[in-house]
Amino acid sequence: MKRLLVAAFASSLILVPIFRANARLVDTVPLIVRADNEATVTLTFENEPLLAQPDDVQAEYVCADGLDAAGAPLGYGRYQPIPCVIRDNTLTVTVRFRSETEHTIRIIQKSSDPKKPNVLGVARLYSLRPDYFALRPYRGNMHMHSKFSDGAKNESPALMVATCRKLGHDFAIQTDHRSYAASLDAIAAFSKLPTDMKTFPGEEVHSPGNNVHILSLGASSSITDWFMASSAEYTQAVAAEQAKLPDSLPEHFKYPIAASYVIWDRIRACDGLAVFCHPYWRPSHRQYIPAVVSDYLLNTAKFDAMEILNNDSSDLGILHYHELRAQGKKMAGIGVTDAHSSKNLEPAYTLILAEQLDFPSLAKNIRLRNCAAVDVDPISKRQTVIGEFRFSRYAIFLIQRFYPLQNEICRQEGEWLLKAIEGDGQAIAALKASQGTTPALRTKYWQQ
Repeated sequence: MKRLLVAAFASSLILVPIFRANARLVDTVPLIVRADNEATVTLTFENEPLLAQPDDVQAEYVCADGLDAAGAPLGYGRYQPIPCVIRDNTLTVTVRFRSETEHTIRIIQKSSDPKKPNVLGVARLYSLRPDYFALRPYRGNMHMHSKFSDGAKNESPALMVATCRKLGHDFAIQTDHRSYAASLDAIAAFSKLPTDMKTFPGEEVHSPGNNVHILSLGASSSITDWFMASSAEYTQAVAAEQAKLPDSLPEHFKYPIAASYVIWDRIRACDGLAVFCHPYWRPSHRQYIPAVVSDYLLNTAKFDAMEILNNDSSDLGILHYHELRAQGKKMAGIGVTDAHSSKNLEPAYTLILAEQLDFPSLAKNIRLRNCAAVDVDPISKRQTVIGEFRFSRYAIFLIQRFYPLQNEICRQEGEWLLKAIEGDGQAIAALKASQGTTPALRTKYWQQ
């Protein structure tokens, strides 16, 4: 971009062109580094003329916690100059990244105004302590319905999962009402396709005499099939749980509470994750289960996770989740859409840190509360994280800095998946060529 500088020489005006650098920082590797360790970071620029003048380029560092690289306080608005090496279109710095937090590396033109420097590029990174650094982020939707229950009549489980890929998800679980078979249908469809998108078993359980809605995620067999085939065993187990409940609890509330405990235990016995669905869902202007029941279930917290975000039950779910945590309860919260159509799969998801993208790893880390619910505003697309502070501030960084690198890949793969499940050979070939791309991002952008 060119501007004109007016200078006066011997009563005449001379117009001198000055070229302002138009920097374009296109990549930063790595984005995630080990806390309290040195890391070498490479910034790649596109068409940056000032990199040909290394003496006029300065790298600067600042930590979000207000400290310099040695841990000393850094004054307001100040950056710490750090050495850099320039080669062609790349600039490399080595920094000791203290603590678990966000860090910024800024590249400026030395000869520009120090109060308003010409900034060539700004790179942001996040440093993690060993437990988090060993994990990788995965996001997905774990509650949705298809034509197998009360979802859109022309939408298959595989279509719902493929649409989740378009939205940037790494996995999705089909949870039709009383239908474990729906999730198996999606798994069978995806097993034939070359894709990194994962799907796992699931169902929404409605046990006899119990209005509490429960998600069974990842279980090795159907919970609905179990109580249908083994009604005597189910009834006996509920009676045993009822007998343990306190006399202070009104008798007519005991059965749904006891039945919920039985179902949650059965899900875990099948290696699944037991989820309390939408505690504050209010059809017809009243809670779908009595508040006495939902309050007791939330306070005893014998499930593995609660749905914090689920459509119109979210506001009260968020409030009660925070209150329970303030009372000292250790509780995992997830975000789901409970979508009954592929058009409604966007507003929420769960972000999880896990060793790898398989169900045992995801379930383990949900139980450890290495997860958060994420609310997506349908208009602004702003994403709000609801979870524990340590996880949530890292999640915000991932949403802003890492997942945009994956979004377009997923959108395209989702389009191919939708065609591939209909048998489109070209789409299947495109998926095969793309396979491994999103896992490779987790290798590239994490410090080696």
